[in-house]
Amino acid sequence: MKKFWLISYFFLFVIFALFSFVVADPNLILLKYDWFVNFQTYLWKNVLPLQSFRTVFFFVLVVLIFANYLLILKNFEKLNLNSRKNFWQFLIIISLPLILSYNGLSHDLFNYIFNAKMVVEYGTNPHIKTALDFANDPLLRFMNNTHTPAPYGYGWTALSLAPYVAGFGKFLSTFFVFKLFAFLSLLLTLLISEKFFKKENYQKLALFFLNPLVLIEILSSAHNDLWMLAPALLAVYLASEFKKNKLLRIILIVLLMVFSISIKFATVVLLPFIGYFLVKEKLGSKIKLFQLIEKYSYELMSLAMFAPLLTDRSKQFLPWYLLWSLIFVPMVKIKFWRNLLIVFSLSSLLRNVPWFYYIPWMSFHLDTSSLEPLQKAVTWLIPAFYLLLSGVVFLFNGKREE
Repeated sequence: MKKFWLISYFFLFVIFALFSFVVADPNLILLKYDWFVNFQTYLWKNVLPLQSFRTVFFFVLVVLIFANYLLILKNFEKLNLNSRKNFWQFLIIISLPLILSYNGLSHDLFNYIFNAKMVVEYGTNPHIKTALDFANDPLLRFMNNTHTPAPYGYGWTALSLAPYVAGFGKFLSTFFVFKLFAFLSLLLTLLISEKFFKKENYQKLALFFLNPLVLIEILSSAHNDLWMLAPALLAVYLASEFKKNKLLRIILIVLLMVFSISIKFATVVLLPFIGYFLVKEKLGSKIKLFQLIEKYSYELMSLAMFAPLLTDRSKQFLPWYLLWSLIFVPMVKIKFWRNLLIVFSLSSLLRNVPWFYYIPWMSFHLDTSSLEPLQKAVTWLIPAFYLLLSGVVFLFNGKREE
């Protein structure tokens, strides 16, 4: 029973991986083997048409996965995860089914592949041309964003060439190489995050690296956000440890931030904090404002990275964008803010529940006007309920102490 929550977490992700193929594109079967074709066909015929079942199943599965995550955190010491070897092994094991899963919750992976293909095979700039300029390419059948140029920076386009070339131009191999590339970003981010703790503290690191939202969005959907966050996180670490005017360190910090911002623009909000770390010794520590910045720097950075989620560009708080704030959760001291972000990670995952009810290619006959309002409601009402509950508990405890 000691390892039950570890084993159950793995098997819940296996179930998630299998269930992800329910929403595989109708014109895409990854493997041509008879057993897989039969499995995929069975899901399309017997599960996909059941609107209520597939929606409730996804909801229950997400709740169970998240509950399991919380139980792992609660029993962390008993599970012997607070050692580098055990933590890394467990993370790798639970990652495997998600790497093998279908990217059912997002089609961005196909955009990454095609933008790289535009450079390598078509010799054109995906930041100027659109996918529709190559309308006869079969990959367009699986893409959502075909009418606009690449929404990412040139840094990501350059970086994405490596997994594309490693796929040797074959769809299946390229698909899984991009998945492995996303897995590499997770391990790289963990390697950097370890540096923020002088003593091993994998219980705090687990808040981020075992979080279901992080694992599903990075490994199943293969989003590129950690490739933006990892260099920024390293720049923050190098700046926070900055004590003398070491030119090489400053140059490295600048290069890391330029690279991060060139992938996605969001980390530009971290520049004032990095600037503060570099000059804090000259500013002195007697001014109260600087003392607060020093004490709650990671809370403030997390809050700053939350701000872009409220803009129009974030397209109604896309779930994986929450990783921008969550990345600092292991270092956050204020328990309330840490817990609120974890609650947001649950609501961000559950944001997909209305989508499962109104799967685009299954809802041509339905009125889907309520989809976006429902997604917004799920995203914000769950944290709002947590805030209300926290307020009631705070008032009750205050009165009881009186």
